[in-house]
Formats: sequence, C-alpha cells, structure tokens
Amino acid sequence: MFQGTLRPDTVSINSERVVSRLHAPQLQHPPRYRGSTCTNRRRGTARAPYTAPGHVCGHQCGSLTPSFIRALGGREAACRRYCSVSLDLGDGAHGGIALWRGAQQWVEIVVRCAYSTDYMRIRPILVRSSASSTGGGVSLKSVLAVAGAMANAADYDTGRNSRLSVQSIALTTGLGERTVQRARQALKLLRVATEVLRGRQRTKHERLASWRVGDRSRGWASVWALHPAKPVDRTRVVDAGSIKMAPHPRRGLFSSPNSRRELVNTKKPVEKRAAPRPATTKRGIAKRERERQGALLAARWLGDARTPRWARRHTSRGWAPVLRAAAEHGWTPDDLNTIVDEWARANRVSPMPHTPMAFVRWLLNQQDLAFPPHLLVDIARAQDAEDRKRQARVREAERHHRNAAAAPPDSAARTTARAVVQQAAARARQRRSLDRSQDLSHLTTIVERARRW
Repeated sequence: MFQGTLRPDTVSINSERVVSRLHAPQLQHPPRYRGSTCTNRRRGTARAPYTAPGHVCGHQCGSLTPSFIRALGGREAACRRYCSVSLDLGDGAHGGIALWRGAQQWVEIVVRCAYSTDYMRIRPILVRSSASSTGGGVSLKSVLAVAGAMANAADYDTGRNSRLSVQSIALTTGLGERTVQRARQALKLLRVATEVLRGRQRTKHERLASWRVGDRSRGWASVWALHPAKPVDRTRVVDAGSIKMAPHPRRGLFSSPNSRRELVNTKKPVEKRAAPRPATTKRGIAKRERERQGALLAARWLGDARTPRWARRHTSRGWAPVLRAAAEHGWTPDDLNTIVDEWARANRVSPMPHTPMAFVRWLLNQQDLAFPPHLLVDIARAQDAEDRKRQARVREAERHHRNAAAAPPDSAARTTARAVVQQAAARARQRRSLDRSQDLSHLTTIVERARRW
C-alpha cells in the first residue's frame, strides 16, 4: 500500500475532499467530526469465535491438533482466534478518515507539529471539558508518550484499530490515568486522532458469550483511528459560482512541481499532450474487450451475497485485471465463491487475506481456467439426466416385455373378470343402501321413544 496519499475510505471516496488548513477560515461550515460522540455513539457488534465440536464452555484451543496450532502461528495466536470475542465496528465506520504515513511520522511530525501550532487554542477547551474530572492541561512529553503507545497498537498500514484502555496506556507509559485521559482528549482536539468507537461495558449476552469461550473481559476499549492533521470534509468551497478543487495533500497550495511523466516518459509537458483516444487496432479493441469482461465479472461478483467482505476493499475497476483471464473462460461469481469456500474447508480457516487481489490471483493460478466449477457441475447434471433417461427406457422395455404375453382386451377371461367386478360393485351398493335404511329406521324408533317420555 502506498503510504504517501491521504485517501478516504472506499465508502465515501466519491464525496470526500481533503481540505488544506489554509482554506479552513474560508469554509462556510467547520469540518464535521466523524468519530463517536455522546449523542451519536457507535456500539459495534460482538463476534463470538468458532466453537470446537464437543465443547460447551472454556478455552476452545485445547481441542485443536498440534499441527493446526502450528499452522495458526502458535498457542497464543490460536487462543486469540478461538478463545476471545471480537468487536466488529461495521461497514463505513472509518468513512471520511484519512490514512497515516507511518507510526514514526505520525508521532514525531504530525502530533508534535499539531501540538506546537494549536495547543494554545485548544487548552481552554481542554481545561473546561476536563475541569470536573481531570483538570488542567497536558505537556508535550505526555502527549508524545501516549501517542507512541497508541501508534504501537494501531494497524501498520492504515493507523486504524488502536484498541488500548486507559489502564493499559498508563501501565505502558508510566503516567497517571488522568494524564492519559487529558492526552487522548488533546489528540482529539488537535484533529490527529478520531475516536471511532467509545469504550463501554459488555452487555449481558456479550458477557455470556465471552465466558463460554474463556474470555473474562467485562468491557470494550475505545477504538481510535490515527490520521494526519488535515481533516476530510464534505463541504464545498464555491468562488464566483465555481467549485474550487482541493489542493494536493502533499504539496500544498503554492507548490506545482513538474510531472514525472514530463521528465521520464515524454519530452512534451502533460498540458501540451493530446487527449487520449480509444485504440482502433484489432489488438487494442481485443484488449479493451477483455478489460470490460473482467470489470463486468468483478461487478457481478461484488454484488453477490456470498462474496466475502474483504473482496469489497477494491472496486470492480481494480479487480478487472485480476479476473480478466477467468472472464475469458466463462467463469461466474458462483465459481469464484466456490473456490474460496473450498480453500476454507480444506484449511479449516476463514480466509482474511491482507492483500485480497494477490490471494485471488494465487487461487486462480491453482485452478484450470478452461474448466470452471460450474462447467463440471453442468457435465455431472447432464450425465445424471442421461442416466435417468436410460433407466426409463430400460423400465419401459421391461414393461413391454412383461405385457407381451398378456391376454387381449376382448378375451373371455378379461370379459368374465369385468363382469365379476360389476356384480361385486352392485352388491356393495345394495349393501350400503340397506345399511342406510336400517340406520334411518333405528333413528326413527329412538325419536319416538324420546317423544313418549
């Protein structure tokens, strides 16, 4: 993943804009805070791990085989996967939050510069918000210590999912819990960290699910996303009836370096080059058609309900080169989901790839693209249908063979049998009529006796 860009989450990539700090005073509305607040809280969904067969409660990792534990990465990794309940934030939780460029750059440059620039502005707000509990401000040394602890617990590539409680940070840094609270509040006010989910106690059902797998935790720590100081905003800056574009996130407003394509690939500047035209050669048309088929297969795959969530990290345009060869051989979304499910059943692990495109490309390289799974299923169905037709023909031939020696319909035996059946039916009708008349007479006698009484 390229660390030098500030791109928002894929949920809101079409409507988010990166606005420079120099443009902040010109905005008609202040940038909107995207995290969790007291009035708009995000609770998340607790996800219980897989329960091993034969276990009702307790640690599930005790029933795993040694080879499977080694495949998971050791006893501790197996215990984290099978013996702890995780909290899923849901889709769009990080929408509008930019990515960082690394832990060291965020702590030493972003946080330090933001503190030096804006601490005097946020200190009155920090004192007012924490007057009843923590009180006072916080030093740069404490803020950097808390920021370093939070950065070590965040995702390496994105800076998200920093889940540390106040007690854990205090134990790591040696600071007091009140100081840690003020430092985290300062990071939030400096707009270099966003509290995506506020810490809370687990509900009764969540505690019962945790105890069943041996997890004795009673609460959820806050989930933070660490990002650069430049906010992501949905507002637009309109000047003289036209919408002003956002500046480059790395270069600012006034720096306009030459394009790399001008220095490396061509002698003409980008501004003087002609607009691209679609290819008119047979090779270009065929290539464009293959790309279109790959994008179409990717769009249908991403719209399928069986498609895993990690596949939706990329758009159909990004998946097009990966699925181009499969689309040429007539693969369907069900075929892609089938090979993913087969790999999961064979390895007994739910796939959670760090790079989904590389994982799917590797799976497709293991397959024979000329024979997609649905083709084999169609062949098996055709063979079953042919077997059923053959069995029906055999049964029909046997029936004709059995009936070949049967008597004709107008033979004496068949005529006598029909006469006997008709006589039996007539006697049955007479017997039913006699029974009904006897019942009626008996009912009449009972009614007369009742009237006498």
